[in-house]
Amino acid sequence: MMRFLPCYQAVENMRLGMEPKLAAKDAISRIARKYPNFIGALFAVNRNGTHAGACHGWTFQYSVRNPGMNDVKVFTVHPQ
Repeated sequence: MMRFLPCYQAVENMRLGMEPKLAAKDAISRIARKYPNFIGALFAVNRNGTHAGACHGWTFQYSVRNPGMNDVKVFTVHPQ
């Protein structure tokens, strides 16, 4: 993943106006186009706290908790 810098790509996508879901999906799909057997995941959070993830080759889970929540919430992301 380091070769493609997906975290940087997701942040740049969001800087250009993309929502986190599309930004993460775009970053992961750039790797998957070149390496179809790639297994990896990424989640993105924008400055408003909107979050989303994208993955390829496996089902990925991440957790979120913010001051307005009583407990941690786990999100499941299915492969593209």
